Amino acid sequence: MRVHSTEKIEKLKALRRQGYSINELVAMLAIPKTTIWHHIQRIELSPECRARIKSNQGGSRKLKEARMKKADVRAESLLAGKHRDSAIAVAMLYWGEGHKKRCDFINTDGTMIRTYLWIMRNVFEIPDSGLVPTIRIFSGMDKEECLSYWARVTGFPKNKFRIRLNDGMTRGRSEHGMCRIVVKRGGDILKLIIALRERFVQTILIR
Repeated sequence: MRVHSTEKIEKLKALRRQGYSINELVAMLAIPKTTIWHHIQRIELSPECRARIKSNQGGSRKLKEARMKKADVRAESLLAGKHRDSAIAVAMLYWGEGHKKRCDFINTDGTMIRTYLWIMRNVFEIPDSGLVPTIRIFSGMDKEECLSYWARVTGFPKNKFRIRLNDGMTRGRSEHGMCRIVVKRGGDILKLIIALRERFVQTILIR
């Protein structure tokens, strides 16, 4: 089944020929990097376009460094303030259970999910509109029971959840499946969590 229209793929190729980088194309067209690479890998670029991409990569590095610096400053403030314990808790939780490249936390433990969400909402001040809950259930599980459980745990209405089915798998030790919380456009939040972790670990190591 075709996921992206022919028109969209042709637009992707045209933009690449104009010298847009893969990261720029991801942001503009909402197409995964692997898909973009599949369609552009044989496109020959002019020297001017290659220079543009190289120049933008340098700018991207500077922007990333600036954002990491901003995250580190905020991390220092949190660790010195009233939310220190919560900041340390989320850094440790995420270190063990979070996605490394996007702000995406998943677990089967309702208390852990509830704790993570409380910090997202009350410490990082992320509105519910900026959070996407997904539950993953397995064959043999009661979909409505699992949905009701995670709705109680998270405080989200049932109609906000995305539901994924791992058909053919057993429930194992997970009674209600797994819940994933994704922060929309969560790059800066992920950087903050990383900065919190690094600062806290350093305070342990230098003692």
